[in-house]
Amino acid sequence: METITEAGFNEQHSLQRSTILRVYNYYRILISFLFVFLFLDKSFGEFVGAANPELFQRTIVVYLIANIIIGLSPLLLSKDFIARPTVSFVILTLDIIALSLLMSASGGVASGLGNFLIFTVAFAGGLIRGKISTVLPAIAFILTIYVESYLFFLDQDDIQSFFQAGILGIVYFVSNIFFQTLSRQLHRRESELFTLEQINQIIVDQMRSGVAVVNKDGELKLINASGKQMIYPQEQHKEADTLPENLMAKVDSTVSGNLKQTFTYSAVRDAPALLVTLSKIRTSGPQQDSLFFFEDSTEIQRQAQQLKLAALGRLSASIAHEIRNPLGAISHAAQLLGESQKLDTGDKRLSDIIQNHCVRMNSVIENVLQMSRRKTAEPKTLNLETFLNEFIQEFSAGYDDPCQIEVESYPKAINVEFDPIHLSQVLGNLCQNGLRYSAKKTGVHKVSIVIGVEELSRAAYLNVIDFGLGVQNDLVANLFEPFYTTETSGTGLGLYLSKELCEANNATLTYSNSDVRGSCFHITFFQSSRY
Repeated sequence: METITEAGFNEQHSLQRSTILRVYNYYRILISFLFVFLFLDKSFGEFVGAANPELFQRTIVVYLIANIIIGLSPLLLSKDFIARPTVSFVILTLDIIALSLLMSASGGVASGLGNFLIFTVAFAGGLIRGKISTVLPAIAFILTIYVESYLFFLDQDDIQSFFQAGILGIVYFVSNIFFQTLSRQLHRRESELFTLEQINQIIVDQMRSGVAVVNKDGELKLINASGKQMIYPQEQHKEADTLPENLMAKVDSTVSGNLKQTFTYSAVRDAPALLVTLSKIRTSGPQQDSLFFFEDSTEIQRQAQQLKLAALGRLSASIAHEIRNPLGAISHAAQLLGESQKLDTGDKRLSDIIQNHCVRMNSVIENVLQMSRRKTAEPKTLNLETFLNEFIQEFSAGYDDPCQIEVESYPKAINVEFDPIHLSQVLGNLCQNGLRYSAKKTGVHKVSIVIGVEELSRAAYLNVIDFGLGVQNDLVANLFEPFYTTETSGTGLGLYLSKELCEANNATLTYSNSDVRGSCFHITFFQSSRY
């Protein structure tokens, strides 16, 4: 994001001073030609150059040439040099001297040329601040009194002109102080605006949410660091000057004419979805900029998960009291009934069915209670390969049938932030499902685990691949829904719990068909690193 530095602010202020001086140069050249015109016009002869035409002629020629040279000086000199207060002081002093000579050659303050000194000292208040600026109206006043004294001793003026000169001197000081005060207030306002802009820029740049302002062509006018990290791959952070094409395409296809719209967007494959809020900025012109806010949906999902866990906690308490106790009584009664010697084979079969379904319902209750009692994730730095070796040893030792779990790792030095207990539960659920479905098709309990790093997002991933029949396309959408299962003996909570555990650790769990026509469960770790 572009910021205005203090040097940039000073440069901008110097540019303003040079602009004021340039306008003043135009004014000086204009009045120079005006004086020449009035001097050459016979009808103004009694006002302009009447007392000393030769002095007026020489002064106006030199003054006009000097003004033209000074007016052309920005073409030869730098703006920083021209904007220096010393340069302005010298130019203004020479103007006061030249105007005083012209006023003396025209008969003093009675000619009206002294009024032009008012504009000179007023510009001095805008160009130069402080005590040195007040020196200029003092010089103008002293020279005005000197001109009146000189003309008085030559009997070309009367005593009343001294009163006019005094009034004119007061006007010099008032106009200079007024413009000094106005310039000081404007400079203070500029400083306040600069400070506020700096504060706003720091706040925007430190925001966790991404912020971007673009024009109607998608060209960036502002973007903070969080915005760059969210919507651009790492190699494009510095070169980006427009929003990604796929984001602009989604804006064109999704956003209607409303001033505010919200939609989701993924910068790269398997990256967490971003919640994008687009607002149109109202302007008086035809150009309408757009303001984008980018928020990582991971935090929103975490908050939603906390709400779900709270709801499940209340639900599980109700289940524990309202279902578990009568279910235990039913199971116990069915067990006692099955032990009776008077039952025939058919009745014992019915008793076994009751007992089996009671066990299944009790498993559902245990899983729900497990969700409600689950502690907040406590992520730790785990080396995936080391963790998998330990997990496979413990899992294989507790598995009833011989199993084959192969691990393919590239690169090997991958660290992730994940709660080890949660990751064991997720891998346990995925491996149990994979081994069971592989055995149904091939007769061998076998799964393959592949770990690696995504090319674009640079996030670590882990794939659990089985060699079964896979999941039908029309069933994939409901795969992670709670209590959804295609097995007669399943509870339908294994994959749901696994997905919830992944989201609690800033990771995602997705499904796809593997290359061997089995199932592939893909875990993406967004908090990962490599040695």
